[in-house]
Amino acid sequence: MYKIILTTAALLATATTQAQINPIARESGFSGSLTAGAVYGEIASNFYKSDEHERIDNLGSPQGQSIVSPMIRFDLRYTLAESRTQFVLGNQIHDALRFDFTQLLGVRQEITGRGILSAGFVFNGIAPNEVWADPYRTNATRAGTERDTKGLRLGWESIMGSAFSVDLTSRRIDIENEDSGRSTTLAANQLAQLDRNGTSTRLRLSYDWEFAPRHFLSPGLIIGKDDLDGAAMRNDSTGFKLDYGFNTGNDTLAASLFIGQQNYDAGHPLFGNRKADSTDYALGVNYLRQGLFGYKWLGGYVNASYGKSESNIDFFNADFKRLGFGLRYKF
Repeated sequence: MYKIILTTAALLATATTQAQINPIARESGFSGSLTAGAVYGEIASNFYKSDEHERIDNLGSPQGQSIVSPMIRFDLRYTLAESRTQFVLGNQIHDALRFDFTQLLGVRQEITGRGILSAGFVFNGIAPNEVWADPYRTNATRAGTERDTKGLRLGWESIMGSAFSVDLTSRRIDIENEDSGRSTTLAANQLAQLDRNGTSTRLRLSYDWEFAPRHFLSPGLIIGKDDLDGAAMRNDSTGFKLDYGFNTGNDTLAASLFIGQQNYDAGHPLFGNRKADSTDYALGVNYLRQGLFGYKWLGGYVNASYGKSESNIDFFNADFKRLGFGLRYKF
């Protein structure tokens, strides 16, 4: 269970609505952007790997840690304007601003009056993707392991010319060394309940509303299922997000709110067979200024966010604070 990533990946400041951010270009050729910056944050999670917390004393609430790291992302597109076809590679901006650093290799096809259909292959991004092999190991050094994800995404933007958009992402999750609970006295059948391998599916439906000139609201519903091998890790989730965007051309201000609920299939054998059901919420703001120093290709951004996951099991709690800034080269 990669709690802190599941919380942050579902949210956070879209620069405007998805359709406004990423239209298909009217001219053929390459386009896109490259962004480089830095992030300062504080994260508390018992599943997210941190060298500061290789050892824990008990199975209580997670301790926080401070992180400073570079932030690099790219969005490369090639458009065939006559056929309204676009090939994409990289961190799509409406994902990256939600802290979902999944790479996408895909194609988008605009159909007049019907919207934009898309399909693509998603895989691990350039951000660290490590978890603890056995997060429940106490009073000893915990080993890290890779969490690999890959799958497919299907999307339909501006459905039948409306303001509705939907996308479905299904990913296979593979933990390289899944040792959850191996350091404890749990029996083999109980250890099997902690297996984090499996599939993760997310369906997102949103409505993009320009309620005043250059002002956008985008409410949406996010439905998810983590069909993991361990019954105590398997869960269903439902979330509501509300994005606000204001765009003057060179200046974009956005704010985003996310509230969600996760419900687990079975109780956790290490915690009195209680289920790790949780309520998750997060808030983020993002400001982007394009045309710095008179160069239309140069932009700068700053963003801040806060999120928290409150579980019935303290060990599963998570929270984060984040402040980021950087430059954006648009071509």
